[in-house]
Amino acid sequence: MTTEFQNSLAGPAGLSRRAVLAGLAALLSLPGKALAAPTTSWTVATQIIAGTRVADPTVLALAVNAIASEFSEATTEDLLRAVLARDAANIAEPFTDPAVEAAARRFVEIVYTGAIGASATPGFHQALAWQVLPFTKPPSICGKGFGWWTHPPDERGGS
Repeated sequence: MTTEFQNSLAGPAGLSRRAVLAGLAALLSLPGKALAAPTTSWTVATQIIAGTRVADPTVLALAVNAIASEFSEATTEDLLRAVLARDAANIAEPFTDPAVEAAARRFVEIVYTGAIGASATPGFHQALAWQVLPFTKPPSICGKGFGWWTHPPDERGGS
């Protein structure tokens, strides 16, 4: 490629493709409410509070973002710290902070149902309910062949 052609690709601001990609990568690493991949801490916290890990990281990100929007980012951070401080002996105990307790209950509801609002269910098909109930499927998802629903659960092989 000639230098003149490369410069014409840089655009009016003089930005190269490499500079734009580097800028986008930097934006993705910024904290905020934008839908981002959940951290390992939230994955572990979900296993502690919900009893299992969410198979789809999008559902986990939706849940974390919904909690931050419905409560506050501070309450969301407090929830994460409070859950990670729990162990098997005290995980079933309510949290002392009422806001953290309400956020914990809402978080579990979101990851199990995929429902963010009354009519917003962006994570419905990937929700934990279907993961922990392998003998059923979400509506509109087909099983393994015609008539799969007529066989007892142990014959379905989880599908």
